Amino acid sequence: MIVDDEADVRTALAGILEDDGYTIRFAENGEQALQAVTDKVPHLVLLDIWMEGMDGLEVLSRLKRRVPDLPVIMISGHGTIETAVQATQKGAYDFIEKPPSVERLLLTVSRAIREAQLRRENYLLRAKGGDVQEMLGVSSEIATVRQTIKQVAPGDSRVLISGESGTGKEIVARLIHKSSRRSERPFVLLAPGAVSEGTFDTALATIVAQAKGGTLFLDEVADLAPQMQARLLKFLQDGLLTDPNTGLPTEADVRVVSSTSKDLKALTEAGKFRADLFYRLGVVPIAMPSLRTRSVDIPTLISHFLKVLAPDAQSVPKVAPATMAVLTSYAWPGNIRQLKNLCEWLVIMHGGKTINPDMLPPEIAGGEAVGSNMMESAVGMPLRQARELFEKNYLTSQLLRFGGNVSRTADFVGMERSALHRKLKSLGVDARIDGPF
Repeated sequence: MIVDDEADVRTALAGILEDDGYTIRFAENGEQALQAVTDKVPHLVLLDIWMEGMDGLEVLSRLKRRVPDLPVIMISGHGTIETAVQATQKGAYDFIEKPPSVERLLLTVSRAIREAQLRRENYLLRAKGGDVQEMLGVSSEIATVRQTIKQVAPGDSRVLISGESGTGKEIVARLIHKSSRRSERPFVLLAPGAVSEGTFDTALATIVAQAKGGTLFLDEVADLAPQMQARLLKFLQDGLLTDPNTGLPTEADVRVVSSTSKDLKALTEAGKFRADLFYRLGVVPIAMPSLRTRSVDIPTLISHFLKVLAPDAQSVPKVAPATMAVLTSYAWPGNIRQLKNLCEWLVIMHGGKTINPDMLPPEIAGGEAVGSNMMESAVGMPLRQARELFEKNYLTSQLLRFGGNVSRTADFVGMERSALHRKLKSLGVDARIDGPF
């Protein structure tokens, strides 16, 4: 898109670029440019600086707020070094004087579009691999999960991982596989909810053949229909499947790890899930804690996601202590998956900036306070456990408020510094919390 208030300039630039294969859109002023980008984002903007009404530097600032990764090349017939520096500081890709050299114009446009495309591709690759591949965090809850993984991984016992959606159940399954003697063999996933009763036998036989010698992860086993439960139980009892190609029984060499976000024991007691299958799947149970019960781990997870999802070190947003206090107080109904999605949004919308509370999405910035969230979580807890949950959240928020300064935190909460250190250690709270991440 070419943004210039002079028709002759727009025509001249368009002629050069169209001859090189580019499709051109025009805007005569800043307001038209902003509206055009709202309607459809171009691959690149050529933006004049000196225009009537809204000048090019103001348009640049607004464009960058709306589409941070949009490459913008500034053009001007009255350029100065100071203007060029201002444009660069506001996010311009380059600055070209009028009338531009044809070679310089085409080279700069081509390079800007190519680099923007590479950044997008790199971002997408990072986003795909952005899941936590270790159990990150310092909470006692996640330490228990890590210890269980360490104990169960070397054997072949079946494992049932339970927990709310988005808590990282598949990550646990992959870590078990990674630490097992089967780690060099395949890890394959079968989601029963995506398979019909009529195709279940074939799907199970095919996927088990692919996983030979490795690990079979059955995701959301509560979705198994009654007949599918019976067939899975027979497979677990006999260790045999019918080869879909030959029709002959074949021995299956796989370790079975399964997951559920529903209360499988309650479903069993209600007669909706076979008790014999429940006990065969859950030889070793692992319960994944919700994110709201391990809020002390939120800063570590946010730091990890922002670094992994940002295209480069300069694009990693910094989280102000006040913002981190808001984030550790939020209920996170979508758990780690929701937290990762927020970090992805922050990288896109506020890459390289310090994130203040008013820059968060409204549903998080205006979400429930920690008190009401904790009350909801604590209803089913014994008093001691509920008190510990409150103390964890409260002290973590105060540490973040004072940038990790234990002495200032101790003064504020009315404790001796040494007593606060002991309390933090007993709660599993890492006192090494820096300022903005």
